[in-house]
Amino acid sequence: AADIVISAMIKVHSNKELRKLGYKIILQIHDEIILEGPEEYAERALFLLKEDMENPIDFKFPVKLEVDAKIGNNWYEAK
Repeated sequence: AADIVISAMIKVHSNKELRKLGYKIILQIHDEIILEGPEEYAERALFLLKEDMENPIDFKFPVKLEVDAKIGNNWYEAK
């Protein structure tokens, strides 16, 4: 599980579109990755984050990795 999260973090960090939209990783706790960026691009960033986290490596897992992601002004709102 830790390797999957690390791979997802690398993929999110390397995502050029997220970077272009102004998003960056500010915190990672267990299996959560918290990004910060402009509110006007939040929906697109959420989509890109989920895509990267559901497909962290170039390997087809036997089961789908389900990602629950939300938008909020702070971590409490996004929980």
